[in-house]
Amino acid sequence: MTKLKLLHSYWCAKKELNAFPSRKDIDPLDFSYVLGDVSLIDVIQNEEHKTPRFNVRLLGSNIQTRVGSALINKNIEEFPEQDSLNKMKIAYQNVLRTKEPVAYPSLFTIGEKKEAYICCIWPLSSDGDNIDMLLCCREKVAEEKLIPNRTERLNQHPTWPYQGWAQNQLLNQLEC
Repeated sequence: MTKLKLLHSYWCAKKELNAFPSRKDIDPLDFSYVLGDVSLIDVIQNEEHKTPRFNVRLLGSNIQTRVGSALINKNIEEFPEQDSLNKMKIAYQNVLRTKEPVAYPSLFTIGEKKEAYICCIWPLSSDGDNIDMLLCCREKVAEEKLIPNRTERLNQHPTWPYQGWAQNQLLNQLEC
């Protein structure tokens, strides 16, 4: 979990005393080591739409290769992997509700096999209060033994709230 740990430390440093950093506080070149697995998601909230909409601002090259599309400036509803889309929407809503980072496990099809990943989402805010962007990143789980029964574990834990990261074997190194 080295890449997620580094990115989480970066997010923590950038937020300083604020609840979250803003988009202008972060520079993707600062985390070039993981840029291929990063996405930036615009959060569009207004009275016209009761539920927030999520549009892709940036989609890392590794993700683009896997899904076969850049999806830049597209609504996440156009994401081609339905299982991943459902998990993303739940996780994004949880970040907006809790105003804290969220993580979730996911299985991605890479070539002809499924591989376990941890996906983390961190909130960003241009006004220091309202979340208007999400910083997302995924990392392959190197220690398969931490996921004894992948399917069962993935279905039991749709998301892991930030308060529980310290008790989670996969995430306990990701605290500010």
